[in-house]
Amino acid sequence: MKKKLLASLLAVATVATLSGCGNKDKASENGGQVTINVLSRYSSDQGPDDRVINQRIEKFMEENPDIKVVHEAIGDESTYNNMFKTAIATGDTPDVFVNYGGAQFQDYVESGLFLDLQKVMDEDKEWGDKYIPTMLDAWRFEGTEGVYGVPMACFATGLYYNKEIFEKNGLTPPKTVKEYDDVSKSLKSKGIIPMALGDKDNFKGAHLFANLILKRADFKYTMDLVEGKTKWDDPIVKEIFELMSDWQKKGYFGENVTTMEGTAEQSMFLNGETAMHLNGSWFMNQINDSDLGEKAGFIPFPYYEDYSQFKDNWHAGSSEGISLSANNTKEEQEASIKLLKYLTDDEAYNEIQELANGGIYPVTSMKQYDKLTPVGKDFKAAFVDVKDTKLEPGEYGRNPQLREEIRDAIQGMFAGTSVEDTLNRIQKVVDSGNK
Repeated sequence: MKKKLLASLLAVATVATLSGCGNKDKASENGGQVTINVLSRYSSDQGPDDRVINQRIEKFMEENPDIKVVHEAIGDESTYNNMFKTAIATGDTPDVFVNYGGAQFQDYVESGLFLDLQKVMDEDKEWGDKYIPTMLDAWRFEGTEGVYGVPMACFATGLYYNKEIFEKNGLTPPKTVKEYDDVSKSLKSKGIIPMALGDKDNFKGAHLFANLILKRADFKYTMDLVEGKTKWDDPIVKEIFELMSDWQKKGYFGENVTTMEGTAEQSMFLNGETAMHLNGSWFMNQINDSDLGEKAGFIPFPYYEDYSQFKDNWHAGSSEGISLSANNTKEEQEASIKLLKYLTDDEAYNEIQELANGGIYPVTSMKQYDKLTPVGKDFKAAFVDVKDTKLEPGEYGRNPQLREEIRDAIQGMFAGTSVEDTLNRIQKVVDSGNK
């Protein structure tokens, strides 16, 4: 299966090269102005990332009149992914584009479609050395030298909680999984939803699973699962799925888990209708702009008391990053590298930090920011003790279907599928991808 996919991608690479050459010649004749195409998710002026990237692209063209940037921005993730795949299949690869790296990106890299940025980093150490090494992992691949993207943003997930609800009910934010169960049981008995979970979009259940498995076993165990060396009905992973199923059946996640949208779940927390909320660092902006404000706190996701050696492992890492096409002329490659550096220089990250009132970032060159909100201070204090950061287990499988299959399977479990059938469903996908 892998050989067939690689052969197909190599054919696409050939088409991209041939198609690209024709486009490049035409572009170079445009009065000496180089045109580079950017495909991104930054489609609005709402978020700090969107605002900074769009403003910087405009400013870049003002400062570099010899370079024209054609920016196509698609906000919807599914639409964006389809557009990216279509671009690859037709050979019309964008010069600069946003992606999420990971094992599913590796086949494209091995086919020579995208530029190794290691040489760029080595030549410009001020730019390249500022990245936190683990934040580059999504664009590094075993058996392939180089770095094929740089992170524009990073994230970490944990538990936000309503301080007012906890104080009124004499509760302390949970540090361990047992304490989470005890707190949730107490809240539920008082008619309070402990932690609404809206899994209609199918990723919230997967984020819960990612946090639990990181707190229960080392990363080698996760890799053995996705590579098929350990079966998905193994006692450890089965224990985790049974725990999630048990919490749902107890009502800890509220009603209509599989039909509730993520936005509704967030609104419930912001409106004080639920005591806890599992979400990422990006959610701080919404808290800061809401009436909840200073009543919100943040804690790391609870750990297993009997496996405390994993308590500082976090579901975290780079989110979106930027990569460059390898199939272009010298002039376009130079222009693309110049734009990439401009979009990811020290000031760009710090501009985003100022607009966001804090946050976490994938570089070591962040300026001290003193105007943190209370929840921002909680997050910053909690993130200091991080030992290891990892993405969802499905992100590490070479089978492009694995991440979505795990997400869908967990959603199915919340809809009533047994734990055994849920794990068997995932195992079939793992087996098919490792043939």
